[in-house]
Amino acid sequence: MAPITRICSSAAFAVGLALLTQPVAARKSNDSPLGSYMRARVADAAGNSVEAVPAYSAAMTASPGNELVALRAYREAIEAGNRPLAIRAVRQLQQTEALTADARLLVFIDALGTNDWKAARTALDKVEDQGGYDFLVPILRAWVGFAARDIDPMQILERQSRGSLTSSYSGEHRALILLMSGNKAEGVSAAKALGASDARMVPARLAAAAKLQLMKDKAAAVDLLSGNDPTLSAARAKVEADRPLSGAVDTPLRGTAALLARVAGDLMRDRVSPVALTLARLARFADPKSEQVALVEAGALDANGRDDEALAAYQRIPANSPFASEARDGQVGLLQRMERGEEAVALANQSVSMPNAALIDHVRLGEIYARLGRQAEAAKAFQKGITFAQRADGKGTAPWGLWMLYGGALEQAGDWPKAREALKRAVELAPEQPAALNHLGYSMLERREDIVEATRLIKRASTLRPDDAAITDSLGWAYYLQGDLAKSIPILERAVAIDALEPTLSEHLGDAYWAAGRKVDARYAWTAALKQTEAEAGVKRLAKKVDFGLTAETAAR
Repeated sequence: MAPITRICSSAAFAVGLALLTQPVAARKSNDSPLGSYMRARVADAAGNSVEAVPAYSAAMTASPGNELVALRAYREAIEAGNRPLAIRAVRQLQQTEALTADARLLVFIDALGTNDWKAARTALDKVEDQGGYDFLVPILRAWVGFAARDIDPMQILERQSRGSLTSSYSGEHRALILLMSGNKAEGVSAAKALGASDARMVPARLAAAAKLQLMKDKAAAVDLLSGNDPTLSAARAKVEADRPLSGAVDTPLRGTAALLARVAGDLMRDRVSPVALTLARLARFADPKSEQVALVEAGALDANGRDDEALAAYQRIPANSPFASEARDGQVGLLQRMERGEEAVALANQSVSMPNAALIDHVRLGEIYARLGRQAEAAKAFQKGITFAQRADGKGTAPWGLWMLYGGALEQAGDWPKAREALKRAVELAPEQPAALNHLGYSMLERREDIVEATRLIKRASTLRPDDAAITDSLGWAYYLQGDLAKSIPILERAVAIDALEPTLSEHLGDAYWAAGRKVDARYAWTAALKQTEAEAGVKRLAKKVDFGLTAETAAR
């Protein structure tokens, strides 16, 4: 659990007092009940699960009726991913009805795993009454109905109103249950309706495809895995090569795990990290071998700042897994945040050299080099990515975004002639993409190169995306460089209004004010920019402007 500083809180004191009053006959270990509990709390506070888990276990043995000890033990078991301790704790808590909503989900998982349908339904009733996770209950009831063969699961799912939170997840499970029921035609139709363009649906489509592979329908599985998503592409390659695809949801427990992992993933996107980790752990308790669950669990550990555990979790995902690319993404990002850049580079280089390397692996390597300031190496990586994409495409083309990344890296590396050609290629491939138009146009402005053409490009980008602060600033700056202050200043003011925290925008506005003779306004804008900038060169330039005004030396680019 998260470290705390006040070990001897009133709750801890109360537990300690209760432990001290236990009958002497109950104390058979070498450690006292209070000693076990306090050792657990100290280890817990230090984030030391290795010591906390056995200490909590000992404290529960010494004080079997103490719900505070059991609750602490349950939380530590979830944090540590220790299923036996978590089950033991919830069984003690059941005796006092002190279960939290997520603990009741574990009771459900335990009952479902032992085919105790009555206990599973009772647990779901209590989850629903308690709230919090009640939106999961109809889907979980459908899985129990399927397992028990006494209630039509489709009727349960079809009762969910459109737009409800439950309905946003029930479509996936409708498809999976139909396939498990042997209703392949409807199951495939339901799975295809999930939408190939929605990244959140990828695990469900993969699970359905894995089930279809088990049903010996290779063509349907391949069709379901269509699309450019790296995970789907990797899974499709396995099916096409007649290699077994993991991840089939072929039991109610695996269906439960898929649901919990999916919700955990959504919560991570919404920055609800502690709850996401709890659901990810519960998902793993339900399906310990699921690679999808492993990826979500690693991400949740990462989001909760548990770096070493997250790194180990990412590394446990097999290199031949469809989720391997996502795992490498997470691992590389984590290594960089841990300031282990060279390890990130080594891992990314290893990825591009693998037989099943994908375009995303080349892009990842280039982005790592770029973040490390190694722009020439970034450009080489992006160039190799372009070559890879051109070969894979069959038409000799590569995505416009990749050309833009390549051009940007060349520009930062100081090779403007090659950068200009790369950026022009991006615009040729995507003439309606504001980012490509603005990047090329602004780069030309910085070099005072063909300002009229640069203005035309940026004006087109602004028409396509009028509320973008950077593009609006580019347009205002283009007019400034042409000496048209009447057009420039209102546009630059609008850019600052959109994003007042970006120093470049305020600096440009200050330069325009100064050129118009509005010196007080100029110094105000430059001061605002100075407060926001961090780069040493920018700080020096802006400080000179505030003190001495605009000169050729201090003019913004």
